[in-house]
Amino acid sequence: MSEPTKPITGRCLCGNVTYSVDADPVAQAACHCEDCQRQSGGPFSVIVGVPLAALEIQGDSLTKFNTRGVVHGEPTERHFCNRCGAAIYSISGAMPEVAFIKVGSLDDASWVSPAIEVFAGSAQPWSPRFEGATSFERTPAG
Repeated sequence: MSEPTKPITGRCLCGNVTYSVDADPVAQAACHCEDCQRQSGGPFSVIVGVPLAALEIQGDSLTKFNTRGVVHGEPTERHFCNRCGAAIYSISGAMPEVAFIKVGSLDDASWVSPAIEVFAGSAQPWSPRFEGATSFERTPAG
């Protein structure tokens, strides 16, 4: 697995919201929870966890939507651009110090290699899986 170029940067689809992170990722995962499926419009969401304190956001159209996980029950803040609707990052109540950046918003995602799959119990039976990734029915903690 290669290392990301720092700072890690990204943006929404329309470019109004941009971000940078000058810190190492703390996690790379694919989440199969029902909420991530609905938000992504796909069978899972690929995410990179970074320290929330290191995340710098630019732009004036970032909106927060609060949910409570169908499977996990944890509150989650889902941040997206209110102009184009692109998901940028989420903050889970289980790990409030980590921003889980949506990999599709990264300027360069070539280094990403999900090491874990969470909420595998909610995975669609036809969904592709990540070879070599450790799979958890829920999360590593639960």
